[in-house]
Amino acid sequence: MSITQFTMEEVRCFSERQTLEIRPLTFLVGENSTGKTTALACFHVLANYLRGDGVDFNSDPYSMGTFRDIVRNSTEKEKTFKLGFAAKYNNEDIEETVEFVEKKAGVEPIVNSITMKLTDGEIIVQSEDAMGRKFRLDFCNKKQNRYRIAGDTDRLNEYSAVFFLPPFTRESEDEIVFKKYFKKKTYKLECGPWDIFRDTSVFSTSPVRSRPKRTYDPTREFDDPEGSDVPMYLMRIETTDKQNWEALKTHLVEFGRNSGLFENIDVKNFGHSLGAPFQLQVKVRGPKANITDVGYGVSQILPILVQILNPSISKNAGNDPMQSFFSLLQQPEVHLHPKAQAELSSLLVKLANKGDQSFIVETHSDYMIDRARIEIRKGTIRPEDVSLIYFEPKGNIVKVHNIGFDKEANLTSVPPHYRDFFLKESKRLMGFED
Repeated sequence: MSITQFTMEEVRCFSERQTLEIRPLTFLVGENSTGKTTALACFHVLANYLRGDGVDFNSDPYSMGTFRDIVRNSTEKEKTFKLGFAAKYNNEDIEETVEFVEKKAGVEPIVNSITMKLTDGEIIVQSEDAMGRKFRLDFCNKKQNRYRIAGDTDRLNEYSAVFFLPPFTRESEDEIVFKKYFKKKTYKLECGPWDIFRDTSVFSTSPVRSRPKRTYDPTREFDDPEGSDVPMYLMRIETTDKQNWEALKTHLVEFGRNSGLFENIDVKNFGHSLGAPFQLQVKVRGPKANITDVGYGVSQILPILVQILNPSISKNAGNDPMQSFFSLLQQPEVHLHPKAQAELSSLLVKLANKGDQSFIVETHSDYMIDRARIEIRKGTIRPEDVSLIYFEPKGNIVKVHNIGFDKEANLTSVPPHYRDFFLKESKRLMGFED
């Protein structure tokens, strides 16, 4: 299952429903403060919620604040905002939209309703406190297969089970009709309709700012979007899982050489236990050097490389057609030379083309986008598997434009003002006035 669209409505600078076409490789471009990071954060939150992990708009590396900080500043008294995914699975068009409201006597967003649109119908779950496993069918349109259920939006998996149990009391005709429809869709989809996105895994990086150390002293293992956990991870697998280490090292060195960043990388242990100090040593030119003594770009790109190249991810990906892996990367080109920026784009193309992972990349790098276009022209990746999304400011709102590519990597559906700044700068360089 692959997510094909992500939608936002009434979130911060986004007014009307904005649709982002999601592909195996998706680039987000635009000026500063046009909502690119907001889009990544909302994608991450929605994926986690639909996995059953709850709602948290302030987990690292994002900090979106309270409900009032997230919802668009409008004159509406009853403020809400919506996030949604669309996908195609088992020849079924599926769209799931979650509506958020402000928690009563609180400040954080909570789920008010979930709308599941299917090829031939629609199911809405309206949030309502429920005791045990009880739910209530509020509305039934048999001809259009439209149903509205009152229940707890955090217990959808329990309802799926209930709908397959024989009734303990006499059911109404509408309830019988709904359960029949629900079971039919479940058998076709091979899961409950609202379980479609449950196996979407998301990992986000910050614009990496990890500080390399001359010597690392292991204390504890943790996940850090800034990548400070990566040296510890590399030491652990080098010590305990040689096969995984050698596979990962091979990929790291291949990228290092292609990008001109480094020729080799090793872990030097100063003891025989996992708690002993260690160093990361990198060969750029000449003998190996401590990672603190080589270009800063090496330590900044390393956490991203480990995340996207980790063989343990690739081994699990692709075995389950329901599983979908997304890496959300904020400005991964920071501190990289243009050659390395372009090579990173080629690596993302290669990985996206395998079908194991998808990438959404917020970037200001022309080199990354141009290299992706070159890969399209070379036939490395299909043009329909790459998406370029432009965030255009218009007054106090932002409009999203989805730009595609043809077989020659020419941009299609380009909005009028795309790249106005660069065109003006080129004219000024040639001596033309504004």
